[in-house]
Amino acid sequence: MSSTSSESKEKSKEPSPAPEPSSSKEDAPAASDAPEFASTTEPSAEPPAESAPVAAPTAWQAIFSPQFNAYYFYNSETQETTWTNPLVPPEPAAESASTSAAPADESSTEAGAAETSSIPHYAALQNAAIAQGIDPALAYLDPSLAASTSSADPAGLPSFQAKFNARTGQFAAMDSRTPAHLSEYERAKRMSDVFFDVAAWEQNLAQQHAAEAEGSAEKKRKRPTKKDLERFKQQKKLKKIAKTAWLRT
Repeated sequence: MSSTSSESKEKSKEPSPAPEPSSSKEDAPAASDAPEFASTTEPSAEPPAESAPVAAPTAWQAIFSPQFNAYYFYNSETQETTWTNPLVPPEPAAESASTSAAPADESSTEAGAAETSSIPHYAALQNAAIAQGIDPALAYLDPSLAASTSSADPAGLPSFQAKFNARTGQFAAMDSRTPAHLSEYERAKRMSDVFFDVAAWEQNLAQQHAAEAEGSAEKKRKRPTKKDLERFKQQKKLKKIAKTAWLRT
């Protein structure tokens, strides 16, 4: 018994062998065992884009007006011109009358005032040009058309119109294109105003002419009467007698 126990103790003291490393082929799972993921793509939920509809040809043409810096629309079939775009659909209807607190008659008058106030001043100028058979694009060249249109819009708000010099950028008078404005006298006067006070000089000259006219009227000889003529004859006769008095002595 003692021999067996000693042998067992010696065996227990001996170191245990180290474990052998397992091969990677055994530990790693086979490539065929790995789950495969399908590479198929799902169909897109969006429908294919449809081609935009082709706009039908129209007789309206948009023409740019340089003097008003805006576009107006011209119908080649009916020869009609307008500032509102006829191709834009009308705006949706407003809220029902039940939700509004104003009476029906007031709403109708306000709508009428809004329509009249929306008409710009240049639209009236265009209409006046069309009525006289003038090209609307050249209406600004005729000062009579600008004078014929009202100076205030239907809403009561005053509207103003001005002209500018194309070279200097200064304000130009409304009668700048009249023949009297381009006469030699007016041109010389405008050039002299740059260096001299022409208005004060003309006023001083007018006062001098008025003073001379008054002085000449006062110094004007009065027409002699009949008695003055007889008296002058008598004095002349006496002088003649006095000169020849020595001959009679």
